[in-house]
Amino acid sequence: METFHSKSPCEDYVDSAIKQVLQIHLSSPQGDILVFMTGQEDIEVTCAVIDGEHPEPCVTSDNHLLEIVPASERLNQLEDPEPLAILPIYSQMPADLQAKIFQPTPDGRRKVVVATNIAETSLTGEARRIW
Repeated sequence: METFHSKSPCEDYVDSAIKQVLQIHLSSPQGDILVFMTGQEDIEVTCAVIDGEHPEPCVTSDNHLLEIVPASERLNQLEDPEPLAILPIYSQMPADLQAKIFQPTPDGRRKVVVATNIAETSLTGEARRIW
């Protein structure tokens, strides 16, 4: 497993995370991607933008106004990009929905799991049990 960190502070961490997801997706041959966000609202915004929603400005949990180009719009500029499976996980999510992150995608697409650090404990414990 490789861990990527930003080399410098970023003003818009949601947009930076989305750009990093796309960079990893397009440059790394295989493997799922795990993104940590600060809370449920940021997770939902990040997932929506990666999935092609929220073309209009949106607001993060720290009241930062974002004007983000949807990831799907960025991917559509490429020739035949591989699709992504976007999976949120946070503590208030029902257990059956949280369990989806451990199931293989039916078509083999790469998973992007967007989680809070609270979910990190669940992910680590569950991942050790499964793998």
